[in-house]
Amino acid sequence: MSKIKSNFFIYLFVLTPLLLNGQTYTSHTIQQDGLKVRLSEGFLNIQPIHGKAVRIQWTKDLTEEEREFVLVNQQPVPPFNCSETTSLLKLVTNDYSVLFDKKTSTLSFLDKKGKIILNEALNSRKLSSNTVHSEPCYIAEQGFESKPDEYLFGLGQFQDGHYNLKNLSRKLIQVNSQIALPFLYSSKGYGILWHQYGLSWFNPADSIIKLNKESYTNSREREVTSTSGTQKVSQQQTLYKGKFHLESDGEYTFMLDLGDMDNRHLLVIDGQPIIDQSNLWLPPAVSAKVKLKEGTHQVQVVCKSTNTPSLHWRKAGNVTTFRSPNAKSLDYVVFLGEDADDIISTYRDLSGKVPMLPKWAFGYWQCRERYTSSSHLVETVKEFRKRKLPLDVIVQDWQYWGKYGWGVPKFDEANYPNPSQFIKELHDLNAKFSISVWENLDKKSSVAKDYEGLYIKDSPWIDIYNPQTQKVHWNALNQNLFKHGVDSWWMDATEPENDALKDKNTYFGQGEFYRLTYPLFVSKAVYEGQRATNPDKRVTILTRSAFPGQQRYGTINWSGDIGWDWDTYKRQIVAGLNFSLTGMPYWTTDIGGFFRPVASQYHDQKYHDILMRWFQWGVFCPIFRMHGYQSETEPWKYGGKVEAEMRELLNLRYRLLPYIYSLAGDVNRNNTTIMRPMVMDFKGDENAIKQPYQYMFGPAILVAPVVKPEIEEWKVYLPEGSLWFDFWTNKIQKGGREVMADASKNKIPLFIKSGSIIPLGPVMQYSSEKSNEALTLDIYRGSNGFFELYEDEGDNYNYEKERYTVIPISWDEKKRLLTIGKRVGTFQGSIEKRAFNIRIVGLDGEIVEQKVIYEGNPLSLKI
Repeated sequence: MSKIKSNFFIYLFVLTPLLLNGQTYTSHTIQQDGLKVRLSEGFLNIQPIHGKAVRIQWTKDLTEEEREFVLVNQQPVPPFNCSETTSLLKLVTNDYSVLFDKKTSTLSFLDKKGKIILNEALNSRKLSSNTVHSEPCYIAEQGFESKPDEYLFGLGQFQDGHYNLKNLSRKLIQVNSQIALPFLYSSKGYGILWHQYGLSWFNPADSIIKLNKESYTNSREREVTSTSGTQKVSQQQTLYKGKFHLESDGEYTFMLDLGDMDNRHLLVIDGQPIIDQSNLWLPPAVSAKVKLKEGTHQVQVVCKSTNTPSLHWRKAGNVTTFRSPNAKSLDYVVFLGEDADDIISTYRDLSGKVPMLPKWAFGYWQCRERYTSSSHLVETVKEFRKRKLPLDVIVQDWQYWGKYGWGVPKFDEANYPNPSQFIKELHDLNAKFSISVWENLDKKSSVAKDYEGLYIKDSPWIDIYNPQTQKVHWNALNQNLFKHGVDSWWMDATEPENDALKDKNTYFGQGEFYRLTYPLFVSKAVYEGQRATNPDKRVTILTRSAFPGQQRYGTINWSGDIGWDWDTYKRQIVAGLNFSLTGMPYWTTDIGGFFRPVASQYHDQKYHDILMRWFQWGVFCPIFRMHGYQSETEPWKYGGKVEAEMRELLNLRYRLLPYIYSLAGDVNRNNTTIMRPMVMDFKGDENAIKQPYQYMFGPAILVAPVVKPEIEEWKVYLPEGSLWFDFWTNKIQKGGREVMADASKNKIPLFIKSGSIIPLGPVMQYSSEKSNEALTLDIYRGSNGFFELYEDEGDNYNYEKERYTVIPISWDEKKRLLTIGKRVGTFQGSIEKRAFNIRIVGLDGEIVEQKVIYEGNPLSLKI
């Protein structure tokens, strides 16, 4: 075997071509940035772009203008070697290897121990000719082998309710309540970024079922079976019927695509409802997996009468496929690492670090649809303060623009006569102000005159890809809102709404090529605009959509205009967990649902049950926020019992702020993740990995939200390898088994991992109220533990100049020794001398308490 070292020389090897699906290996060259393989059709580039990531690109005849939206942080090419045999090419770095099979033209990816982690599937790499509006392009497709016991996560935020994505079909587009992020994480220890900016399909289902529209008159409605029994199809809906034949028993995936957003997803197979969702807004496409026997099967589909459904199926197998119909090349990145944190860290190294959000962003956000005046906002905050209900942010939803026209970022003086004054009043009440802004402002408004020529042609949406549009848009937000004291941006409908780039031409070209990326550029415009205007105020953006790399712009996402029932609530949990595995750490929902039972919500005990379970879960989401359509969402609107229970939970959230803010510091400094699906910390425990409704909140707290009505006890799986303390009772449980947790009396099941160290603060009414008071350190025995307490100035960018402090805290179980290490760093206002109330939770549930004074130097405490 001859060995070729990577250097500035280029070597060329030519072998007899081997035929394979038009991808015959011809030759290869070793270049400074990787291995370039000449195929009979184009070139396959294998580029080590990071010590733990490799980019694969297959290019043919079409040239693409270099526009890199995601991998913006170019890293030094890691050292690599290449070698060759008669059948293989091998590229080796310190952390991984890539094999190219000359006979099959497939790639394999190996870890640093030489174990194969991922294989391309045979004959699955494809670039087929296509066009979009007469512009040539390709249908890019790549398949990967998937082991039978593999779990797949990520792809963003979807409303289909699926946790494990293996063998599931998905249509990756941006619409209200759905965020398409083409990043996949595997329980086998790899990540894939499908590096395309347009519509993509995950596991595309290609077998079509012909659907026949049923005709009926007003006097004869059709009946169908649903999960709630037999229902009649309304005149606003249409029933379709069809049949299909299967050659064998097995598991099959069905993709129902209605074309546009809908309010009804109903798929019935052989009289059994397979998909059944209703809401005022639902994404256009939804899928489900079902086991079926060989033979002929009957289907029924119900959707809005204005939509035309298509129904496809595919048999489940052990190949995972990505397909993009509007591509200029095939392009993907494979990440290999020790665990999910390692892979996400590499991904952020390449696509952008997560900036610190201000400390107040981790307090409570009060939102409703909507506050109607400046006095309404101020009086609401005063009532929160009067009732001792902690709050940090109050949010102004839409229509504050009044006479100025739809979406115009300007206060109508009739209801908001002095913006600077009322925002100052809010600030004087120690509350921050967030406001809803849109990118489809009324073209006839005076503000829109500056946008002339900057809208997408034949569209209400501004062309945010144009750098000039970005500047004009920020200037409008600054002059009309930010200069008055606005603290945070609620960027609504940033998909843009209803997949609006399709069939449009943008600054970059055909919208089909950039269909998923609009929210990235909206966030960029606001982040860069605000930082240039006021470099001392942290940018905080709540936005409805996202694209890979957006985490670098100070964004939080929420799950859109969802419903309020138990099924919807459950679907938000798995949506948030999969979203977190795409490298986006900050996420939230409309607690209680956006669309609610409007009139009955204030007194209906059944609604209060789900509202409080949702509120309990909200305490343990990265961002804690209430919202509701045509609703008064303030706690006291639901009666004294609900208000008291919400107060207890608000107090718990605020006591946890030192822990949560330290986790945020770790996100920024070490690329970690706060909301952690079980695969992140317990990848060796399959029973843990498959839990869809529980997760770790930071390294210490296992959260198991209750997702059924009228529950007193809740089953929780405790991962093996640890002891677990019930948060509420301190009772200790062994891991590796299910336990029944008390879920009564406003309790969400919470378990603390042995060895955990959790800093707690006092009860506060806002995040900065008692920042100088003593902290409590809860130490849970049973294992060694470590935690870093992070603090900074709270709302500026001085942390980027290393103006922050870190206090390392460790617990030695064998020695029963707590060590508070030397404080590292300093910042203006840092506490030089402070008290720590130490609480050691023993294996018998007993608590030993001691108070210590800490002045920045190491101290140890023997228990």
